Amino acid sequence: MPAPLPFACTDEAGLWGALYVVEGSRLGGVMLARLVGSDLPHRYLAAAHGPGQWRAIREAIDAAGRDASAEWYDALLSGAAATFDLYAQAARLGEPALAPV
Repeated sequence: MPAPLPFACTDEAGLWGALYVVEGSRLGGVMLARLVGSDLPHRYLAAAHGPGQWRAIREAIDAAGRDASAEWYDALLSGAAATFDLYAQAARLGEPALAPV
């Protein structure tokens, strides 16, 4: 098991952005799961939201930012971007080493 990757986002708005990315990735995972052969594991990708859950998450984020400042929204976007970066770092860790030619 690789060591955990650091995630420095700790402010409330940034964490809302992270939640949006993590939960939104579940929607993409469901689409990808359809492409995975039935003979291969795909349970992680197929972890879909229940009816109304994605809408409830979006509404909670909207409510949290309803009267927020522009800085709050900047932090929300920074948290989302940091989460995408973390996913990219994790994917690079899983890449096989290139064999010399």
